[in-house]
Amino acid sequence: MRVFIIDTTHMGPELQRGLIGVVGSTSPTSEEKKECVDTVSRYAMDGWAIAADPHTPIGHLAALTAETVCVPFLSLSRLPQLRGQVTAGPVAGPRVGGLN
Repeated sequence: MRVFIIDTTHMGPELQRGLIGVVGSTSPTSEEKKECVDTVSRYAMDGWAIAADPHTPIGHLAALTAETVCVPFLSLSRLPQLRGQVTAGPVAGPRVGGLN
């Protein structure tokens, strides 16, 4: 399992205590599951929000743990890869002064 810190400097106030991302193997061992719960719980108890892909075993466990501790959970999805290429589409944003 890997845990990474996400910079929340320019995000909303609900994320200002911090945000961690959690990723793990597709077939986690019981030790990896325990590590996930312990790690997410430790950060969540300090008010950190949690980000993970809830469609993966570790991400689902991280989501459940965040919900139990009542901290924000951000759902991340895997981006489809086409022959190793990264693709990006248009970004939708709020309409400001008719510019978008």
